[in-house]
Amino acid sequence: MRHPGASIFRGIVFLCIFFLFPAHPGEGAALPKGRTIAVLVQGVPAHAASARAIFLRALLDGGYKAVDEKQLERIRASKAAALALDGNVEAILKLGRTYGFGVLVSGRITVPPAVKNEFGLFTATATAAVSACTASNGRQILAGTESAKEIGYTSDEAAQKAAESAARLVSAVLLGQTPSAGPGAGAVKYTLSVFPVRSFAEAHGLAESCREAGASEAAVLRFSGGKAELEVSYGGPLRQFLSLLLQKRSDLSEETVAGNSIQLSKN
Repeated sequence: MRHPGASIFRGIVFLCIFFLFPAHPGEGAALPKGRTIAVLVQGVPAHAASARAIFLRALLDGGYKAVDEKQLERIRASKAAALALDGNVEAILKLGRTYGFGVLVSGRITVPPAVKNEFGLFTATATAAVSACTASNGRQILAGTESAKEIGYTSDEAAQKAAESAARLVSAVLLGQTPSAGPGAGAVKYTLSVFPVRSFAEAHGLAESCREAGASEAAVLRFSGGKAELEVSYGGPLRQFLSLLLQKRSDLSEETVAGNSIQLSKN
């Protein structure tokens, strides 16, 4: 089984555990009520810290409460946390048993280098992804990915603003809400299935590749049994998108294309 190694912690991982207030639950919450929720956020320290604060506020508004810092530090120090971030089911189960939470939510904030325009301003695009698994059996119960683009006077400012905007969008997924529609709202939605996929990290990597190939949106719908299923929005013909994706990912091969569904195999 692949170990993510020390490099996975180049960005500081911020973890919080939340448990439900017993009264007045929020309506439409996607996360199960009555269970403790552990949240891990990975990324560049400043971006991850902001995302953590945004997720925390969203969960507090939805009726969740943070546990004490001592238990937080113990989970952060656990070796299993790195494996859990990569979707390792055994690690998720172990953490759940050891620290007594019922659902693991893992987040990832990715911000490529900002681009400088002719006016001397910087544009950055950030992607925030979250997935949730039950700690009793490792089954994925929700996943979402959102992207945001922001402009700043410096590269760091643009990146920070984009990270926060993306985190705000994807935090709606945790509460069962629909993020505001972006510029790709009129694009056609396609279903993309890929096999074999070894981890949640690989599944979210596929979503990133879809966006690099021109998709306005790409989100992991589910991951189980080594198969990842994604929903992709693209403002053009399916064959055009598929061609661009296969150019980006030489490790993927076409299996079947029917209607708005694509099945690919991974070498």
